[in-house]
Amino acid sequence: MKTLLNKKAVRELMLTNDYDAYSLAEKMNVAPSTIYRILNGDRGVGGELIPKLLKAFDLTEKDFDKLFIFSEMLPFSNDEKQKIIQ
Repeated sequence: MKTLLNKKAVRELMLTNDYDAYSLAEKMNVAPSTIYRILNGDRGVGGELIPKLLKAFDLTEKDFDKLFIFSEMLPFSNDEKQKIIQ
């Protein structure tokens, strides 16, 4: 399983809380470029960012599913399977 960010929910919470990328970054104690990268999908959310995002929006662990989605990952893509089979 992979944890994915619900970008739409984060953007809505940013609007609700009057945050831009800079103010959210400041609240989370990260660089603004980190916020831009996760919102653009250039970076995933790891163990360090998950609690910081929850805390920035005053959410608890019980609210995890408001910001994050679990996605099943296949162990190999079809191309990788073909390489192993051959």
